[in-house]
Amino acid sequence: MNNAWTQEYTRILLLIAGGLLIGLMTGYWVVAVLLPCSAYIGWTLVQLRAFERWIRRGAKAESAPNANGIWALIVQHVYRSQKRDTQHKNRLKQLLRRFESTISALPYATITLNEQQEIVWVNSAAAATLGVNKYIDEGQRIDNLVRKPELQNVINSADASTSIQMVSPVDNNIVLMVTCVTFGDNQKLITAKDISQILAVQKLRKAFISNASHELRTPLTVISGYLEMMSTDSQLPKGMGVLVDNAHEQSLRMVSILDDLLSLSKLVEKEALYSKDSGEPVDMIAIIDKLLIDHSQTGDHSQTGDSYTLESSLNAPIQIKGVETELYSLCENLISNAIKYSPPGSVVKIDWTVNAQGWAGLQVIDCGEGIAEEEIPRLTERFYRVNTVRDREVSGTGLGLSIVKHILENHGGYLDIQSELGRGSTFTAYFPVYRLL
Repeated sequence: MNNAWTQEYTRILLLIAGGLLIGLMTGYWVVAVLLPCSAYIGWTLVQLRAFERWIRRGAKAESAPNANGIWALIVQHVYRSQKRDTQHKNRLKQLLRRFESTISALPYATITLNEQQEIVWVNSAAAATLGVNKYIDEGQRIDNLVRKPELQNVINSADASTSIQMVSPVDNNIVLMVTCVTFGDNQKLITAKDISQILAVQKLRKAFISNASHELRTPLTVISGYLEMMSTDSQLPKGMGVLVDNAHEQSLRMVSILDDLLSLSKLVEKEALYSKDSGEPVDMIAIIDKLLIDHSQTGDHSQTGDSYTLESSLNAPIQIKGVETELYSLCENLISNAIKYSPPGSVVKIDWTVNAQGWAGLQVIDCGEGIAEEEIPRLTERFYRVNTVRDREVSGTGLGLSIVKHILENHGGYLDIQSELGRGSTFTAYFPVYRLL
């Protein structure tokens, strides 16, 4: 770099010296000034023209102009910059090829759309499930190729990432889980996963649970009845009474589990039938009052049973638009659980609350041992029971909170659980605003 500028400065000094010499020898100072300036400008124009021609022809190394001085330095800088750009482009091309090969290897259909919903890139799996060919359909609008309103709805959704289930346009026996993610400048990444087998397995499992529960309930009821008769038989051998009573208790528990499984199976099957307009007005106060009576000796809102106290401060009329039998089951499970896991002599409170979003909720507060924070998310799983001393002392099916969860989901609500070890638990069943009457 220094040598190039030194050459340029030397060239300029020589032209100045030549001009001074011409002026001293001839006395024509105008000519003495114009002549070296014209020579330098002419030489610069020649170099500039050669440089422009080289750039125009692609700035290839083999055709670089034979320049020196500052122009040789400029040519060198351009060549190095071009070399770096070429290397960068090659790295990007390799990265793009690896990305495309990775995405192409995915078993899910993957499509990239630009802002105009035109297909920019598509993998080969899209042909089998969406009918989009990677070789002929790039550049086409997705709605011209896949005429499914649900797909268009998920593409136009305001959510950054949304997903839907839809039947494949290629095969009606294929059900797809389609996900659309927005990225970049309003571009879309669509993935479609074949979930037909998963849905078939789920359907088979539901049918098995429902059929098995239904078929087992009758023989278990008969067995339970015979065991009850045996326990009251005066001719029963001494020492057999305890064994028969235990067997009878376990048979009743099995019947209870089967009843809950049947209820849960029906709730799952009816899940798709619910809408914002479904259901009839249900008097929640009447349901809670009945449960209070069932769990105590009198009908007051503060009752003392054998080992617990039920307190309710519900006075104003409360009506929910829903299915009465399901709402009764929801209240029964929440109150029964609170009673089971509360120590003798404790108080179970029943209240009605409203959150910041205006959702109303039935709140049941117990004074039990509490639940560890890491176990709270699993409470609504089927057959999951917290491993506590109190839990080992009480009987239950482990399905109550799962039933509550599905009832709330069918009604558009959710279950909120707040608990702390040693300080009891609060279960709140929230209902959306459109369910309130």
